[in-house]
Amino acid sequence: MPRWTTIITLLFFLYISLFFIQQPHLTTLDLGRHLVNGRELLQSPELLKTNFFSYTNPDFPFINHHWLFGWLAYQVFQIADFPGLVLLNALCIVSAVFLVFVLAKKLSSPKIALIATMICLPLIANRTDIRPETISFLLTAVWLFLLSRMTQQSLWKTLFILAITQIIWVNSHLFFVFGWAIAGAFLLRVLLVKKFHWQRKGLLLFCVSLPVVSLLNPSGLAGVLQPFTIFSAYNYPVAENQSLWFFLHYSPKNPQYWYASVLTLVAIFGSVAVLFKKKFVYLPLALASIFLAVLTSQVNRVGSFLALALLPTLAVMIKALWQKYEKKIDAVLSNSLGLMLISLVGFGLLILVLATQLFTPKLQTIGFRPSQAVTASTDFFNSIETTGNIFNNYDIGSYLVYSLYPSRKVFIDNRPEAYSAEFLKHDYIAAQEDDQVWQEVVEKYKIGVIFFAYRDATDWAGPFIIRRVQDPYWVPVYADNEIVILVADIPEHQEIIEKYRLPDDVFSN
Repeated sequence: MPRWTTIITLLFFLYISLFFIQQPHLTTLDLGRHLVNGRELLQSPELLKTNFFSYTNPDFPFINHHWLFGWLAYQVFQIADFPGLVLLNALCIVSAVFLVFVLAKKLSSPKIALIATMICLPLIANRTDIRPETISFLLTAVWLFLLSRMTQQSLWKTLFILAITQIIWVNSHLFFVFGWAIAGAFLLRVLLVKKFHWQRKGLLLFCVSLPVVSLLNPSGLAGVLQPFTIFSAYNYPVAENQSLWFFLHYSPKNPQYWYASVLTLVAIFGSVAVLFKKKFVYLPLALASIFLAVLTSQVNRVGSFLALALLPTLAVMIKALWQKYEKKIDAVLSNSLGLMLISLVGFGLLILVLATQLFTPKLQTIGFRPSQAVTASTDFFNSIETTGNIFNNYDIGSYLVYSLYPSRKVFIDNRPEAYSAEFLKHDYIAAQEDDQVWQEVVEKYKIGVIFFAYRDATDWAGPFIIRRVQDPYWVPVYADNEIVILVADIPEHQEIIEKYRLPDDVFSN
C-alpha cells in the first residue's frame, strides 16, 4: 500500500479501537461471574456441570461451555486487573476486523476495503463488552483468513492450527459451530470449483475430524450438542436472543436496528449476486454472509458476526459496482454542476450519519475500569449485616456473584439454561406478577433482602418493585441510578432500618 494509505488505515483502526475501550458495566455484564468461574474452577470443578452459584437451584445440571474463557480472563485479571481485560478485549476484536480487512483489500483495493469496513462498523461495534463471544469473534476471522489464504504448501499446517483452535473454541463459547460451517463452505467450494480440487482431501478429512476434536471438552458429547439444544432449555426471554423484527417493533426509533436490517438484506441479495457472477470462487465468504444474515434476522446478537463475514464480500460488491459505473461517475465528477450536486448529497449524508451516532464511539464511557458508582451498591450491602436470603432479578445476578460469592449466593443469575422451567415460570416470574405467589416464594426461600436492578425492561419487573417500595414490610435502605436494596421489616433489621431508611420522596419521581 502507498504510505499515505498505510497511515490512513492505521489511524482508522486506532479510531475503531475507541469503540471497545469502554468501562466494564458490571451491573448487567456477565463478566463478574466469569471471573469468579476462573477463580473457583480448580477448587470447585463441579461448577462445570451444575448451577453452583445459586441457592435456589444449586444442583441443577448445567453445561459450562465457556469455562476456559473464565479461566483465561481471571489470569489476565490477576496480572493487569480490569485495564488488562479491556485492552485485551479491544485487541482481539480489532485484530479480527483487521484480518477480514486484509482479505477485503486482497479482493478489491485498500480504499474499497476501508469503505466496506466503515459500512460494517456499526454492527461490529454493537457488541463491545468483555465476554466469551470475543473469542468466537476472533476465531471466526482467523478461520476465514487462514482458509482463504491457504496454499498447497501450507494446507496441512493450516488445518492443524485450526484443529488446535477448535479445542480452545469449544471450551470457550458455543459459537464454535461457526467453525464447522466455515469449513463446510470451503469444502463445498472444493467440490464445485475445479481450481480448488487440491484442497479436497485435506478439507474432507478436516471436516470429518471437527466433531471428534470438539469432544475434547469436560461435557463430551453433551458439550458438542449444546449449541443445537441450548435454546430448548431457555425458559426466559433474553433480549439479545430476540429477532430483528422484535426490536424494530419495540424500538422503532432506534437506527441501529434499521441499519442492521438493511445490511442483512444487502448480505443476502448481494452475496447471491456475487455467487453467480464470480462462478462460486467466493462461495465460502458469500455463504458465510448469507448464513449469518439469516441467523441475525432471528437472533440479533449475531449481527457483529454478520458484519465481520460480510466485509470481504461487500468489498467485492463495491468493486463490481465501481467497475460497472466508473465512466458515468467520472463524467459526473468532471461536470461542475454534477460535482456540486454530489457534494451537497455527500454533506447531507454526513450530517445524517453523525446524527445517528452509529459511527461514533461513546466518548463519555471510554475507560479501563468500572465506574465507582457501579460498585457502590455492593459496597453498601457488604457494610451491613442482614438476615435471610437475597431476592435479586436476572439482570444483576452475575454482578452479585462477583461481589458477594462465596459469602452469599444469588436467587438467580443471567444463565436461563441453568434454572428449571418451573422455577423461572413460578418462583421468579410469577412471584413478580402475583403478590400471593410472592409471599409463597418469600417463605419458601426465607428471603430477607431484595437487591434489584430497577431498569429491568421486562413487563413484570417495574410494577413489582413499585409494589415492594410501597409495601410497609419491605423497607428501602439504598437506591442509586440503577439499583434499589430493601430489607424485611423484622427485629434483626431494626438497626439497619433506623440508620438507613430512605425517605418516601426518594421514589416520588
